Parts: sequence; structure tokens; C-alpha cells
Amino acid sequence: MRANVSLVALCALAALSAVQTANILCIMTVPSPSHHIWNRVIMEELVARGHNVTVVSQDGDASRTNLTYIMLEKVYSTLYEDEGLDLLEVSKETPFQSLFTFREFYLGMCRGALKSNGLNVILNYPDSFRFDLVLYDFGCGPCLLPLLHKFNYPPLVALTAFSNPPYSVDIVGGHKHFAYTPHYALPYGFDMSFTERAYNTYLCLWDAGLRKFTIMPQLDAMVRDRFGFNDMPYLQDIEQRTVLMLVNTNPAFDAPEPLPPNVIAIGGAHIKEPKPLPSDLEEFVGKAKKGAVLFSLGSNIRSDMIGEQRQRMFIEAFRQMPDYHFLWKFESKLNLPLPPNVIIRPWMPQNSILNHPRTRGFITHSGGLSTQEASWFGVPLIGMPFFVDQHRNLKRSLIGGVAEPLDFGALSTEKIRATVLKVLETPIYRKNMQRRAMYFRDQPEKPLDRAIWWIEYVLRHPTVEHLRSPTLKLGTAKSNLLDVYGFFAGVILFVLWLALFIVRRVCCGRKMKPKKKQQ
Repeated sequence: MRANVSLVALCALAALSAVQTANILCIMTVPSPSHHIWNRVIMEELVARGHNVTVVSQDGDASRTNLTYIMLEKVYSTLYEDEGLDLLEVSKETPFQSLFTFREFYLGMCRGALKSNGLNVILNYPDSFRFDLVLYDFGCGPCLLPLLHKFNYPPLVALTAFSNPPYSVDIVGGHKHFAYTPHYALPYGFDMSFTERAYNTYLCLWDAGLRKFTIMPQLDAMVRDRFGFNDMPYLQDIEQRTVLMLVNTNPAFDAPEPLPPNVIAIGGAHIKEPKPLPSDLEEFVGKAKKGAVLFSLGSNIRSDMIGEQRQRMFIEAFRQMPDYHFLWKFESKLNLPLPPNVIIRPWMPQNSILNHPRTRGFITHSGGLSTQEASWFGVPLIGMPFFVDQHRNLKRSLIGGVAEPLDFGALSTEKIRATVLKVLETPIYRKNMQRRAMYFRDQPEKPLDRAIWWIEYVLRHPTVEHLRSPTLKLGTAKSNLLDVYGFFAGVILFVLWLALFIVRRVCCGRKMKPKKKQQ
């Protein structure tokens, strides 16, 4: 009898945990190829688990069975052609100036998305079409979340490749502690000085104010005019229907901040088991006397954008280090002679190179994904950041003793050579990075498996109200105890006033008492 009961219980548990094929809508509107790389891994894994995935995005690739891309074809042209965004110029801005530049970036993205023919494709789906869940990259705001209203509010899961930005608390609640969590545009560590904490607080409050009082009202007006839903709630209210958030963080190198129960850290979810190097690259790496170095500036700033003068500096520096072989991701034809220890390709199998036992270093822009991949495989860094979180990522690597910096604005052949050799030939950098890799990789399950489990958890339990932070209902004043601190301050001031009043009455009373005349 007990065996039968146990069998029934196991069957019931299996039925509860099983997730049938679901229709999932992905709204991925951050115009960055690196974001697409990270998001794509999750979307393709959902397809591999049997789900049907429809993606609305400005980035795409060869679609596979049960993975459909609806392209927002006007986003990139709006940003870079119509509005003239120049990322190299953006890299020269101060952190404060960058807040306003990225406000225009968010709004420009939305303008491009709203005038794309691809948006008409998803809008022509019947309103009765059933999506079981919506995945939403919240990095550039809720421009296309009116689609949630169109499809009758399936459960919403937010995610981002962009670490855990300050505005995540506007979506799922919780707290951002400015005392030890630097703004993404600041190259600060966790142990900030008073001046750094003051500036960090100032910048975070400005960022929050811009989002609440400028970006959100403007986005709401834009999408309300385009979608035409008369009964649609305020855009930020739709965004706050998020029941779960997946963030690309890990305490091995990110801020050790407290997260609400429905915020799940999945740092490194995009890192898969690397494939062997192609034969030509394997041969090139194998011939290096002391090892190989990967050189890649990511997907936004490209090596063919840095100018011929700087390109010549790198080539000459590499020529002066013949014992090392350099694999340079260069996106177009390079009309400069290369030494025999340098090879260029428009694309490099980055994970496979970093995983190779003869790889000794990584010259990088210090982007989030590249920093994670180097950390996973234990390869020290030579960091040359340009903008946004890249300076912060490099600062954390410097503090961890796993990197040395290159200043893009003050490059020279000698600086490049000296910095690269310092990292390659000083063992402590590799030792520190291998320790970071040990902490990063020692997890109870793979980050991608954790991400998929929680997405399917929401499919099984669409509301999960018990995981939501109460701070969204409490509001800023109550959740930060501003009303309580104000009350305490009022009590203290009243007590001080009362004490002063009593002292003055007693002292003044004595002075006013008439003296008796002597007889």
C-alpha cells in the first residue's frame, strides 16, 4: 500500500513539474549584437526544450524550427543614420553626460521600432492568439510592452545581459544600495570613498529621475499614439507586471547586493562547452613559443573603427613580441602588412580560443560578456574600455588583480607592448584569474539550466505573487523608511525644543525674580 501511495505521489509531482509546449513571445529591443548573443542562447534552449518561440527584435539570424524572428528593420538605421549616433564620440563623454545620451538612445530605439514594418506583422496577429509567456529585455525600456496588452497579459519575465542596472528596482522592486553598488557608468569599486559615494548617489538619483519623469512619459506618449489602445494602462504600470527577472550577474565579480526572491542571477548563461579550434587556428596557436593572445573589441566598437594610426601601433607592438601569436578579430579588410605572429579574421571563436590551454591573455574592450567568458576560462585581461559599463568592469578586474588597463586616448606602441607583456609574463594575473574562475564555475547547476528552470516555473505558476517585493506597493517613501526617519527627526527636534524651552523658562525666571532690600 505504501509503495502504491509513493508511486502516486511521484507521478503527481512529475505531472506538476512537467511543462507542456508553450507559445513564448520574446520582445528583445536592445540594439546591441552582444545582447542578442546572450538572449539567443536562452531562446534557442527554450526551443530545444520543445517550446515555440516568436522573437520581435532588430537582431536576428538563421531561424530554426519553432523559432520565428519578426525583424524591426528600422531600428539600427534610425539610430546610426537618421540620428547620427557615433559610439566613439559617446566614449569621450563624462558619466553624467552619458545619462542624456542614453536617454536619446532609448527614445531613438523606440522611434525606429515603431516605424518598422516588422511591428505591423506582430500587430496583425489576432488578438485571440495565445501566448503563454512573454520574455522582455528591459535594457532599453518598455517601448513594445503594449503587445502585452494586445495579447491579454500573459505572465511577463524580464531579463537583461546588462548586469543588474539601477532601474531594475523600478520594475520588480527591492533596493539599490548606493553605498556599495556603483552606477554602471562609474569606474568605482565596492569600497568607495565619501566623494565617490556622494557622486554615485547623485548620478543614480539623476538616472532614476530621468527615467521616471522624462523617458517614461515620452515613451508612453509615443506608443499610445502608435498602438491606439484606448484602455491601455500607463506604460510603466505594464512593466511592473513583471513576475520574474533574470539578471546576468555573479558575485565572483559583481556587486554583492541583496536581490528580491523573484530576481534570479544567471551570470554566464551564454557560456557553452567550447568546440575545438578550426585546424588553421589550432596550427597557428600551436606554433607560438610562449602562447597565444586574443584581441577583440566586441560588437559595438569594431577594430576597423579605431583608425589606421592606432591599428599600426598594435601591429608594431605585436611585431615586437614574436614569441606570442595574436588572433585579432578585425571586421573588414586590413590594408596593412602583418607580421607572421598576427592573424586576422572577421569573426573569432572566442570561447574556443579562451578555453585553449595555450591562450595566455585577452586584449578586450572589457564588455560584460567578454569579461565573464575570460573569467570562466581563467584568462587574464588587458582592458581598453570605451563606454557604459566597460570602465566599471575593468575597474573590478583591476581590483581583483586579473587585468591591466590601456587608455584608448593615450595609446602608443611602447605602452601596448609593455602592458601586454606585464600581464603575460607576471604569473600573479593568471593565478588570480584562475581563482576567480574556480568561484565562478563552482555552482550547483549551469546558469543556463537555472534560467530555463525559472522560466518554466512561471509557466507552471503564472502569478507567483508570493515572490514579488512589497516595495512596489509601498512606494519610495515607505519602502526606504523616509516617513519613519522623518517622524524620528520630528520627535528629536521636539524633545530638543522642549528641553530648550524649559531651560530658558527656568533661567529667565531666576533672572526676573526681584532681590529683597537689606534692612
